[in-house]
Amino acid sequence: MYRIHRAVHWASLDAYIRSLGPGGPGFGVAPYTGALPAGFSEMTGTRTLGHDNWGNYTYSDGSVMCWIPAFVYRIGDAANPTYGAHGANSIDVKMLTYFGDESAANSAGYALHRAFYDGGAVQPGFFVDKYLCSNNSGTASSIALGNPLSTAAAHNPLSGLTGAPANNYAGCIDAAKTRGARFFPATRFIHTALAMLSLAHAQASSSTTNCAWYSATTTNFPKGNNNNALKDTDDTSVTFTSDGYGGGNSAKTGSGSNFAKTTHNGQNSGVCDLNGNMWEVSLGVTAVVSTPAISAATQANPVQITTSAAHGLSTGNMALITGVVGMTQLNDRIYTVTVIDATRFTLDGVDGTGFTAWSSGGTVRHGTHYVWKTTTAAKDITSGATLATDAWGATGVAAHSDPITPTWRTDHPNNGAGQRYGNSTNAVFSAATSGDDWVRAALGFPAASSGVSSGGTAPFGTDYFYSYITNQLCPRAGGAWAYGSGAGVWASSWTDARTYSDHFVGFRAASYL
Repeated sequence: MYRIHRAVHWASLDAYIRSLGPGGPGFGVAPYTGALPAGFSEMTGTRTLGHDNWGNYTYSDGSVMCWIPAFVYRIGDAANPTYGAHGANSIDVKMLTYFGDESAANSAGYALHRAFYDGGAVQPGFFVDKYLCSNNSGTASSIALGNPLSTAAAHNPLSGLTGAPANNYAGCIDAAKTRGARFFPATRFIHTALAMLSLAHAQASSSTTNCAWYSATTTNFPKGNNNNALKDTDDTSVTFTSDGYGGGNSAKTGSGSNFAKTTHNGQNSGVCDLNGNMWEVSLGVTAVVSTPAISAATQANPVQITTSAAHGLSTGNMALITGVVGMTQLNDRIYTVTVIDATRFTLDGVDGTGFTAWSSGGTVRHGTHYVWKTTTAAKDITSGATLATDAWGATGVAAHSDPITPTWRTDHPNNGAGQRYGNSTNAVFSAATSGDDWVRAALGFPAASSGVSSGGTAPFGTDYFYSYITNQLCPRAGGAWAYGSGAGVWASSWTDARTYSDHFVGFRAASYL
């Protein structure tokens, strides 16, 4: 762990933040240089480089939050300092202020991360909880050694907070508001921004001096409670303290025995527990999905599906098949389809001549995914499925979201739901500085189907990428206490809906200025 302790004066602070780079002290978090919003206060050491509280703030409820200044990134460029070692997945990160504005950064091949757009404006950064939320006398607070809130009644339920938010994923929005109107569950954009900072820091580091979790081998990423025994599966020297839950090995917030090994930047100043312990609700994208029933499936090349009513698909659409009896080889996989007529379509590239005969049942899941517009203000999103402000439902997505096409893997038999990030040396994320590819990178979607595989790769922690098509989708981030190597800062699950409730799913809050 680093030992530098140097006060950075306000006169030189902006210049210092501009110079922050991966691999160095203070990277990944920094003091905010403007006037703080009401309720926020500095901590001892907030402006002291190397201090445990560098870039950390408290809110009036006692929550500790980290300020993440706006940054730009460049992926797979031959000019990147780490290109020789990491090629198409090399990433270089600079503070936005290094270039002055987004246009100048774009001209140099750098993209402003989508996490720094909110309410139609480029934000100078965001506050994000250092710890997972726990119940602090009725408020969802970010405090050390708390018992993490969950979306299930049996495990530190959301309903125990003031106002009794629903014990489901959508309830996390209302739970965040117990701290104040400005707070919301951290978004997909915020989660991937923290993961990207970790990746850049890992590539640029060469020792544990400024990155406690650094490894020259295959475990060069933040550690967490993920081995179902209150330890990290890749580094069992990192241990955690149980929160007392009898239904699983959930740990108290921020209880990692080598705390710096559990933060996004490998320093005590960073955001902790992003790897494992609790899956986190991760807002910003959803889906509106239809589910026609299957009435037949052929043992042909390609497999032909017949639905009992009009399927509503178009050639080139993607569809998930579940619940088939007999021809189970089709289940829980996403396919690209070619339409024959209103009730029939084929599965591209799928030879069913050797499959078990279809006997009954099955459902086709297909629809449209939607992502928040850059004009959407995260704090204004509500927890229902009927209003224009709601995160879910046709009315809400029409008001605040745009359609986006996920880059699911559809090549049978490699198209199962359980994918992992990384596939040999293939690029995982797009280097685009704008457009849908830029948005997909900020959501954690791979640049193409070739960016994921069943085994994943070490630089991305072999983290899970659960692909699925779910109505009223509510993604999850990070993995939980029993997910082993599949948990991590990149881990994401696209399987669950807003109404789901799980004892291993909680959240952390965030706020813009």
